[in-house]
Amino acid sequence: MERVVRARQWHTDKRNFKSPWETQYFLSEINSEAVCLICKQKVAVLKEYNIRRHYETKHQESHKFQDTDRTGKANQLLAQLKTQQRTLLQPSAAQENATRASYLITEELVKEGRSFSCGEFVKRCLTVAAQCVCPSQTRAFSQISLSRNTVTRRMEDMANDIREQITTKTSGFTVFSIACDESTDISDSAQLMVFLHGVTEDFEVTQELAGVETLPGTTRGVDLFSAVEQVVERNNQNWGKMAGITTDGAPSMVGWISGLTRLVSDKVSECGGRVLKYHCILHQEQLCAKSIRLQDVMKDVVGIINIRSRALSHRQFKNLLDELDAQYGDVLYHQEVRWLSRGRVLRRFFNLPRKTSNIQVPMDRNWIFDLPFLVDITELLNALNLQLQGKDQIITQLYDHVRAFKQKLLLLIRHLSTENLAHFPSLKEVGWMEDSAPKYIDILNNLVHEFDSCFEDFKENATAFELFAHPFSVDVDTVSEEVQMELLELHCNSHFHNLSKLPLLEFYKSVPAQYPNIRKHAQMMLSLFGSTYLCEQTFSIMNLNKSKHRNTLSNSHLHDILSLSVSQLQPNIDKLIKNKDRLHVSH
Repeated sequence: MERVVRARQWHTDKRNFKSPWETQYFLSEINSEAVCLICKQKVAVLKEYNIRRHYETKHQESHKFQDTDRTGKANQLLAQLKTQQRTLLQPSAAQENATRASYLITEELVKEGRSFSCGEFVKRCLTVAAQCVCPSQTRAFSQISLSRNTVTRRMEDMANDIREQITTKTSGFTVFSIACDESTDISDSAQLMVFLHGVTEDFEVTQELAGVETLPGTTRGVDLFSAVEQVVERNNQNWGKMAGITTDGAPSMVGWISGLTRLVSDKVSECGGRVLKYHCILHQEQLCAKSIRLQDVMKDVVGIINIRSRALSHRQFKNLLDELDAQYGDVLYHQEVRWLSRGRVLRRFFNLPRKTSNIQVPMDRNWIFDLPFLVDITELLNALNLQLQGKDQIITQLYDHVRAFKQKLLLLIRHLSTENLAHFPSLKEVGWMEDSAPKYIDILNNLVHEFDSCFEDFKENATAFELFAHPFSVDVDTVSEEVQMELLELHCNSHFHNLSKLPLLEFYKSVPAQYPNIRKHAQMMLSLFGSTYLCEQTFSIMNLNKSKHRNTLSNSHLHDILSLSVSQLQPNIDKLIKNKDRLHVSH
């Protein structure tokens, strides 16, 4: 009975060659089964009697070894067995290289928005190239597996690895913010994008796609909040660490009673935090641009240039431009959903030859002067729009662009009042009509008012922005009381005055822990999203992949594609290869 107990204990603890009878009978455990190291046979019942009988009947010669020699011989046999197993299981260098190439090619296919079946076409191209350039390596290229199923598996592996890396990074955040936007794909499935922007204690900034959630039913505020809640909890984030949320202006997002921002704010308040709510700065800029009261001019221009909708007229118009040796060979097709379409359309139309009877241009005197004025103002708005786009922009920098544009508008108003057209090149080219000045000044004043109204949420936090962007020039009396004492110490420290010329992120990295409130404020500012630009960009990638030719793409695969396409992280391909038990060229 005692021997049986000892055998069971050995099997449970997985100890090799620790007790006398184990070394005596050359026994080891392989894949949770007792195996004889000499003949490699499995022992059916783990009892000493059965083991002794096996060795006495089949391995009588093993008794010639003494205790010390027996232990050494057992270790030698075990090492040989493990070497054989590694030889059988370890992939060859050619197989490993082929698998790595398969992963890398799959990553490129996904980022270019190609279908999974394109992998087979790429493999045929590689084979043809190898036959021409290096015929001796044709077999190595043919071992790269790029079948549709293989490409799908590779994509899933890399997307899961990216998500694991994001989860690992987000676990160290001291503060984070999210940007949310919702849109529908070509199959009318509602997709919610949630981007996460977090900062660690050491000011390491991470900005990644936290999740894409498909909403099967309605897209009310409670539905959006439920999806955001899943994303936040899946990334192991504490709601109390959330600093801000940025959305577009849809009612389900910003509703006062049951909108997403309100529900998120309530959730963060329950966890002892406070969240700042922002309306995307890009959307607000577009709303301001639409307030210019010259819609009749834009309507006439669109009516003239949208001859592209008629193929014959379009061909004739292009031939006309070629005959006139025009600067542009065609005109753009105006679409309201494109941010920069308006300015480019107006500029090209204005540059068209105006001495041709083939273009039915209105001859109204006011219209002729309104067009160049609209061209100049729209180009200024386009320049602002471009400044507000892009990744990794700090919210204070975005707001600085808006403030600068408002000052430009005030300058234009002063110039118009004195008939100075220095910043109106198109209007200056046409000429000046004195009775137009009051109308144009009124348009610009209305635009200034719209900017003040739309950017009220940014204006409310102007002091916090000033503290972060200009800590040495901000008035101490205007900032929060919890940072006043630390700010005074910072003002009087000449060492930090010398470091103030560094970029903001580098400067705050150098601020020591003895200024905890200033560091915490900087981390919060660095985490805030100023726009949903990343969401809009990801929707473009979504529409490129899930198009009318790939409308059956599953939601899970769509999410994997987006995770790989927009992430700043690289999948750990060496780890993925290592985790595979066995590599074959067909896998």
